[in-house]
Amino acid sequence: MKIMTLLAVLFIGTFALAQNVETQKSSMSLGPQTSYYVTVQGADVNLLEDAWKEYVKEYGKSKNNKKAKEYITDMAKVSLINGTSPLTLYAQHTEGKGEATTRLWVDLGGAFANPEEHKAQSAGIETFMYDFWIVARKKAISRELAAEEKRLENFNKEQKKLEEKNKDYHNDIEKAKQKIAEAEKNIETNLIDQENKMKEIETQRKTVQMVVDKLNGVGKN
Repeated sequence: MKIMTLLAVLFIGTFALAQNVETQKSSMSLGPQTSYYVTVQGADVNLLEDAWKEYVKEYGKSKNNKKAKEYITDMAKVSLINGTSPLTLYAQHTEGKGEATTRLWVDLGGAFANPEEHKAQSAGIETFMYDFWIVARKKAISRELAAEEKRLENFNKEQKKLEEKNKDYHNDIEKAKQKIAEAEKNIETNLIDQENKMKEIETQRKTVQMVVDKLNGVGKN
């Protein structure tokens, strides 16, 4: 039972690796050779270049052949691929829509690795590239996470601004209520003042009439 479980795990692992690492004869600086490539969702060329330089630095020093758009790691020692024997890695990164691809050619020292003639080395290259795919995919997801966290931070800032505006609106309402209450009191006072003024006007009208009568009465007695 344990053996069957182990075989199942190995099968699943091999299947997952095969799904991510593919081979294809493609052009590079030294002509058409077999390449091993992985496509990383959510990545771009810059991300893959940074990830690759970091990934291979323990195996040797890399240089950038800008004309061929290749990163070359000469005299690299990758035990997973070729034991203690040195080899040369040629990597190229290209960008697609929402994804990017890293393509690797491996010069074993006189011959480029291919699945037909170099089965053991080819299996090592596939594992090597699958491990790189994991590194690059994690970087892509981490970048996506950082972007989403930034969006969340911006949303929180916007929410805070909305809450502050809501507070301002409530303050405006309170001020408006105070003004309305003052205006209502002023209306009451104004009505009383109008009533008193009407009384003053009436009294003054009578006074004016008395003076008119006085004027009209001059010389009539």
